This record gives sequence, C-alpha cells and structure tokens, in this order.
Amino acid sequence: MLKESIKVLGIISSLLVIVGLVLMFSSVSFGTFLGDIWLANQVEGIADTSQYMIVLETHKNNFVIAGSILFAVGVITAILTYFIYLFYGIRETTISPDNKN
Repeated sequence: MLKESIKVLGIISSLLVIVGLVLMFSSVSFGTFLGDIWLANQVEGIADTSQYMIVLETHKNNFVIAGSILFAVGVITAILTYFIYLFYGIRETTISPDNKN
C-alpha cells in the first residue's frame, strides 16, 4: 500500500512540475492569446494601446505566477516523497528465518 501511494505521489509531483514549467515558459503565448480575445471583445475592436499592453502584461504575469506555484508545489512534493520513501524504506526490515527472535 505504501509503495502504491509513493508511486502516485511521484506521478502527481512530476505532473505538477511539468505543468508549472509549461505555464511559465508559455506565458507569453497564453497571455497574448487572452489579450487578443480581450481586444476582440472591446466595442468595435478599438482600445487604447497602453491599456492593451497592461492587459497583456497582466495575463502573462498571471501565467508565470500560476506556473511558479505549481512548479514549487511539485518540487516540494517530490522532495517529501523522496524522504518518505527513504524513511520507510529503511524502517521496513524483515526478520530472516534464521533469526529466532
């Protein structure tokens, strides 16, 4: 049971790290996409350039922050999973049949 839980935690931490990295490094593409959607939803498609740039920067920063949080949680989960594996791996000892105690 413990080994299965450790495998699941390893998979979850790997996924969190990968998703976090994708969000961080693709933040420009995602932010530009959402900024273009915002611009298209404006009345007649006209908006002030400075306002558009603020919207772009905000969306990019949101993706960087979300990706950084996911990445950090994934790394911390991986480290804790590793230490749990070491701790329980050392403590799980079997008594050999030769030992009568």
